[in-house]
Amino acid sequence: MKFIIILTFFISSLFAFGESIQSFEADFVQTITDEQKKILTYKGTIHSKRPDLVLWHYKSPINKKIYLTKKRAVIVEPDLEQAIIKRLQGEIDFFGILASAQRVDSSHYKAEYKDIKFILREESGIITSLSYTDQLENKVLITFSAQKQNHPIEEYLFMPKVPKDFDIIKD
Repeated sequence: MKFIIILTFFISSLFAFGESIQSFEADFVQTITDEQKKILTYKGTIHSKRPDLVLWHYKSPINKKIYLTKKRAVIVEPDLEQAIIKRLQGEIDFFGILASAQRVDSSHYKAEYKDIKFILREESGIITSLSYTDQLENKVLITFSAQKQNHPIEEYLFMPKVPKDFDIIKD
């Protein structure tokens, strides 16, 4: 009986990681390394809330906000005074990636989404990094700090704010 309880706990922990996250906010550093080993580094914040709301706010070296749902992306680029609105067909699903994550070892999870393999690292149940190789063979590492999981986030934060004088490009 004790073995069954331990096995049940272990199996549930494989799936509980991503399923238990209802919201996530953090500062991030994103490094993109191309095939020639050239590295681009971006910094910003991420805000996300189930079922499918995500806001990536890039602050350095550019200022840009990317508002995502399963159906739409709105990219607001103040330096270019433009906003790009794009319909999505489920291409990006932050919580889908988390929900499909399966434990690899004590601090790593692996997920596959849209033919991309993601590696998530966590410490004490908190996401610390996400890495993957994109379609252009760039290695992407996103390291999180000042994380907050499962606390209330107001939905108005995820409503795109596009100044009236910006050009709007619909893709």
